[in-house]
Amino acid sequence: MSQVPVFYRQRLLTPGPTQVPEAVLLEMAQPIIHHRTKQFQAIFAELSQRLSRVFRTKNPVLTITGSGTTAFEAAQVSLVKPGSRVLTISCGKFGERWQDIYDRYAPVLDIKENVKLDVPWGQAPTAAQVEQILKDKPDISVVTIVHSETSTATACDLKAIAAVVGKSNALLIADGITSVGAMPVEMDGWGVDVLVTGSQKAMMLPPGLGYVGLGERALARLEEVPVRGAYNLDLRAWLKGWKKNDVPFTPGVSLIRGQRVALEMIENAGLETVWARTRKLADATRAAMAAMGLKPISQSPSDSVSGAFYPEGVEDSKFRAALRDKHGVHIAGGQDGRGAKWKSSIMRVSSMGYVDAGDILVAMAAIEAELITCGCKIAPGSALAAAGKVLGA
Repeated sequence: MSQVPVFYRQRLLTPGPTQVPEAVLLEMAQPIIHHRTKQFQAIFAELSQRLSRVFRTKNPVLTITGSGTTAFEAAQVSLVKPGSRVLTISCGKFGERWQDIYDRYAPVLDIKENVKLDVPWGQAPTAAQVEQILKDKPDISVVTIVHSETSTATACDLKAIAAVVGKSNALLIADGITSVGAMPVEMDGWGVDVLVTGSQKAMMLPPGLGYVGLGERALARLEEVPVRGAYNLDLRAWLKGWKKNDVPFTPGVSLIRGQRVALEMIENAGLETVWARTRKLADATRAAMAAMGLKPISQSPSDSVSGAFYPEGVEDSKFRAALRDKHGVHIAGGQDGRGAKWKSSIMRVSSMGYVDAGDILVAMAAIEAELITCGCKIAPGSALAAAGKVLGA
């Protein structure tokens, strides 16, 4: 007789995709509707209004079918001035991706120079560093920055950096893919020209939609810069559709319906309340990691994802497989890039989106149990006690 498998509730605590609320899944299971109808336009109009409120902007937030990378690439290729320089800031894998995109497009977009600011992984770029580069190279037309670098669990001071860039002729394109909906982000209040996120993080939706918020300076730049090397990625086409509560190309209809419901949940809870909850879950996670003697990977921690280095002798793939198969807990490992090789060195745990205190407590207990199994000297119950103290405060 074959062994009967043991079933566990699956807890998806990877920093994308994240868990999706049941109400959102049910909405996406509704019969498909045609997108060239007034019914769809009404849903899309409501979605756009809710997105602007979550982005904290009075300006357009475009909904693009594709990943967060699709949305960010569209912003990069649509807004750079021909014959200018760009400043691409990296403190992890995703900052390196935005560097790579401009390297790839440089001949098509007539980019004079891709100025790269590489910050050690686990550290955050500063406004002073950005200010000096803009002073030395005044013809920079675009600055790319990652607000919450998912690969290193690191957050920068986006408000201070936006203030510096706002004094120049450059536009700031900010990767808010793991910050929008999870951490304080004030697009208009901070003067962020372009803010990008994806559906599969704090927005509590499966992958498939990318969002681009456009500030006043970005809207003006779209009028100024010619179309080059882009068709589906041309933000002008998406903006034209947005003005009519429509899209230029076939959209992810079911995802759009689901996102409307997810944003309604966020707004009903209160965006500031969601930010505070995410922060408390992250604090609890970090406290538990410290209680287990784990070394944090970031010197400027993000609230959306927390990371730690494995103790010597713990094998990443086997460890995460044990968490999944024995406890139903899914966490992420590391990534390799030009700045560091962390693929087998770190663990990362999400605290954004549809996550509660129970998820964090179960995950920390499971991590502790498996570390003890690996031979780590940890007093049983240390992680739960540390996390519980934070959550109960």
